[in-house]
Amino acid sequence: MGEADMDPATLSAVAVALVAGKFGEGAASEAGRAAWVKVQDVAHALRQRFARSDTQSAALGELETNPGDEGARAAVAGHLRHELENDAEFAATLRALVTAAERDPATQTLIAHASGDARQVNISGNNSGPISFS
Repeated sequence: MGEADMDPATLSAVAVALVAGKFGEGAASEAGRAAWVKVQDVAHALRQRFARSDTQSAALGELETNPGDEGARAAVAGHLRHELENDAEFAATLRALVTAAERDPATQTLIAHASGDARQVNISGNNSGPISFS
């Protein structure tokens, strides 16, 4: 999926998968160092953006505490999608960070770890389709 093809819903889902994986136990050991730095960049961008809202900060904190919780993932993805749809500059920044992270083969393991069985995770190459966290 090309950088320009990533709509706000897909971008939020992929970003949340990366960030949830970052918060997950042992995720750092599963990803290469370069990939890990890229994932930290995505998490940092979300933290900075969500710092403007207590509700968003609380949702991100819940995801950090419970990275496997689908409700926490959905809440963060919803807040993130709203931000992406309403701020083209932030969307471009996050899209670039996520694209850089997903280009590293090590993040594929991290995304698979973050999304359970990795059912329906199609984020690279010419793949298309839904991303599911179930």
